[in-house]
Amino acid sequence: MMRRLCIWTGFLFFLVLFGNSHAFAVTDILEGAEVQADPETVKAILTTFNRAEDALRAESLSGVMAVYSKDYRNRGLRKEDTSRIWEDIFSRYDHLSSRHVFSRIVADQEKKTAQVTCTGALFGVSILRRDRKMPSPAAFTAEPVQIDIWFDAIHYLVFEGDEWKIIGHDPGGERYDSFGSGIHLLF
Repeated sequence: MMRRLCIWTGFLFFLVLFGNSHAFAVTDILEGAEVQADPETVKAILTTFNRAEDALRAESLSGVMAVYSKDYRNRGLRKEDTSRIWEDIFSRYDHLSSRHVFSRIVADQEKKTAQVTCTGALFGVSILRRDRKMPSPAAFTAEPVQIDIWFDAIHYLVFEGDEWKIIGHDPGGERYDSFGSGIHLLF
């Protein structure tokens, strides 16, 4: 019963937070979030996600891919596979924006790894009609749609070179459950 109440509370929080379909790119730490990292590490992790946001606004595939580790793995997909997904998103949507709200940040300085629990969404404005042809300017609508949405997803990060990079959502593959969870492929 308590778990169900927590899920519904989280869902209502999500609706309030993301209910405005005209969301803008922002990364926040939830008030009261569990943070087990020094302020410099937290700032560096936020910088990683802000770099991704900047790349979204610039529609830069290379910029988005720069936040992923060379060893990125997610549900069996590698960095190259994720790049193709982003390439498809950039070809089908304009005015991309996202929202990330972190409820937990835990960094292990010795292992140079971090886990960030995040609720968020990716939005965009479709540039294609159902027949897959470019719309006329009169047919273009600026109404954003949700491309990806996640609740309490864990972003695993690794300190690579001199910056934090996303290494995946299941870097060891042990969390894979094809029936028990949504597949979050991005960020």
